[in-house]
Amino acid sequence: MSARAGRVLVALPLLVLLAVFLGWPVGTLVARALALDEGGAGETLRTLAADRYYWERAAFTAGQALASTALTLLVGVPAAYALARVRFPGRALLVTLLTVPFVLPTLVVALAFQQLLGPHGWLNDALALVGLGPLRPLGTLWAVLAAHVFYNVSIVVRLVGAAWSTLDPATEEAARTLSAGRLRALTASTLPQLRPAIAAAGALVFLSCFTSFGVVLVLGGGNPQLDTLEVVVYRLTTRLVDLPAAATLALVQIGGTLGAVAVYGMLQRRGGTLRPSVAPLRPWRALRPGARVLLSVLVGTLVTFVVLPLAALVHAAFTLGASELVTGRHVQALFRDTGHVSYIAPLDALRWSLTFAVGASVTATAIALAAALLLRRLRGRAGAMADALLMAPLAVPAVVLGFGYLVTFNRGALDLRGSPWLVFAAHTLLAYPFVLRALLAALRALDPQLVEATRTLGASPRRAWRYVELPLVAPALAASAAFAFTISIGEFGSTLLLQQREFATIPIAIYNALARPGDANVGRALVLACGLLLVTGIAVALIDRVRYRVTGVL
Repeated sequence: MSARAGRVLVALPLLVLLAVFLGWPVGTLVARALALDEGGAGETLRTLAADRYYWERAAFTAGQALASTALTLLVGVPAAYALARVRFPGRALLVTLLTVPFVLPTLVVALAFQQLLGPHGWLNDALALVGLGPLRPLGTLWAVLAAHVFYNVSIVVRLVGAAWSTLDPATEEAARTLSAGRLRALTASTLPQLRPAIAAAGALVFLSCFTSFGVVLVLGGGNPQLDTLEVVVYRLTTRLVDLPAAATLALVQIGGTLGAVAVYGMLQRRGGTLRPSVAPLRPWRALRPGARVLLSVLVGTLVTFVVLPLAALVHAAFTLGASELVTGRHVQALFRDTGHVSYIAPLDALRWSLTFAVGASVTATAIALAAALLLRRLRGRAGAMADALLMAPLAVPAVVLGFGYLVTFNRGALDLRGSPWLVFAAHTLLAYPFVLRALLAALRALDPQLVEATRTLGASPRRAWRYVELPLVAPALAASAAFAFTISIGEFGSTLLLQQREFATIPIAIYNALARPGDANVGRALVLACGLLLVTGIAVALIDRVRYRVTGVL
């Protein structure tokens, strides 16, 4: 079989999967938005275009994403320098700490900031000790921005830090010997080389914040002025049952995400494949006293920023509403059937969460590996087009994907509403692009001379893959599968639309508990969130234990 025929055989199943589980739902949304199936093409679009509220929501969605991106870069770029250039005590632990927020479910992040910034949170308790406050940041833009920075700073640290570690420090030193100061050397020599990585990280952060759902839903406090397009789509679908309007806004959001994905892909290709670091880390003791002070402040601020929300979450789970110092009553109450019609048994939720996560991680890793093997040999315009096509799921937000499934798989033999298979498909499709990027970078980083040497010794392409390439990328496969697992187990947006009580997941159980009043229900949500925090923490530890690091890959 020729190499071209092999690539066609690999591409065909991938294209079928994308056509059925992505192209078809998006096409259905287009038909609904234009009312093509009702003969009223464009009527909904004209109605929404005349409503100022939807223009405001679109502008706010883009504006808060831009503000979140700017703040994340402001925090992340200095952190990237510290981790890429300096060796200091606790550096490895800091890398792990900064990774945890990105793999946390957005609902857990929102709940952690709710306990930190709420009326009885740690911030107001600290202010009360000095006779200040209280502050009420919940329900304001500031709480949303803080959570977005917390969630996305790892993207900047990894992408920019990886690029920074590949720069030859001799270039900056040469600029300084030519009478350029530190700041001048940074702006004239270093930053221009880092610009593609910074821009790519910014595009990815913007994409994450533009599609923010769980954070806005919880920290927005029901304030309609903080609703993003994705929240509006959810409310139009579930409360007003205005499907044409929801479909129209979903397409508007897909347009925005497509732009961000296109920019990210272009910048990634422009940046090229990064190679291992050529710059040795500078020891802590080799820094000037002023630099050590600045680095200490930076590291201390980062650790505080990451640890405080998570610590507030765990603390509240064992102290909320208790007269004693610590209580386990919320853990005990978790397994007590409340008799409420929406009660979700935690063990059932855990079972379904693990089922979806394991299945999605295996499936997403398998199809991403096939896609990566196809893409790694494609270059030029064909490679760019194939890359954009196979990364298309990244441009469809979770809520929009769930909504697309609801209005597509709802007739005859294909009526899958109320089926766990739709949840499984959504989880797989949402995890797949991230796994693809990681595996593609790992494959492209392999030394091609190893394969050529194997082929020279008479090995077939299959044997070269099995005995040379596969062992080298196996750690990346394991890390990618673990990452897909964390994405699935915390997925909230699509699951909220597709779930049924019979196969509800832990994030759905958390949201259902938060929707009911009383400390007992909030305590139940907090304990479940701590469970998710533990599971994702274990996944991060597994990724770190693999010790596989491809520069420039999340």
